[in-house]
Amino acid sequence: MADLLDLGSPRDRNAIDLATSRNRRIPNARRTERAPEALAAAREIVTKSHPSARVRSLTGTYNCIGMAFANRRTCIEPRHVQMILEDDGYAEVNPADVVPGDLLVYRDELGTISHVAVVISHEPDLAKARWQTTVISQWGTDGEYIHDHADVNQLLGRPDRFYSERKRRQV
Repeated sequence: MADLLDLGSPRDRNAIDLATSRNRRIPNARRTERAPEALAAAREIVTKSHPSARVRSLTGTYNCIGMAFANRRTCIEPRHVQMILEDDGYAEVNPADVVPGDLLVYRDELGTISHVAVVISHEPDLAKARWQTTVISQWGTDGEYIHDHADVNQLLGRPDRFYSERKRRQV
């Protein structure tokens, strides 16, 4: 019972040691894998409702934030994203300066961070006068997908801002 009450805390035996570059602990919780039938059903639902989304990995052991900041090893609650961005030196990036590896942060209708994706391509679409951005992200416990940045389940929020931890040196 203590594990449930302390989920993600330093006393949680299933949490991993994870900290920002400023050495602040990042609370996290590792999930057990879902049944193969549940993952297959989730894939079917996702690919029917988002036909252009492609499965990269069918697992539910980590979430989108754990994918982006913890090498696909654990789940991190969205409320910790701002701390990680600040401590690890991320800065907002203008859409014209986005490159693969940058992050796209999504927000819900209240403006709260709700989802994170990693940019894998970002090209101008001159015909539509917009950026064509492809990202990779974990959709809750339903698997990891490669998809257009705007094509996500509405529960994951809406694309908001790009961030990068790239070092920008003056030469």
